Amino acid sequence: MKKLSVKWLAGTDANGEPVFKRQTLKVEDSVDVTKANAIAQILDRYTNYTIDSVQLISYENVI
Repeated sequence: MKKLSVKWLAGTDANGEPVFKRQTLKVEDSVDVTKANAIAQILDRYTNYTIDSVQLISYENVI
């Protein structure tokens, strides 16, 4: 199982400090870094926020 974690810069607060929002999406196991980047770029087109960072997270059963 993999997830794509996107950290968005949503704006600034009253003190001018950045305000972030995080979005996590389940993605197929076949998603690699290149595909994750493409997904992030598509998401970026449909929001008013700016992408701060994107992480592709893999989970593996250990026990």
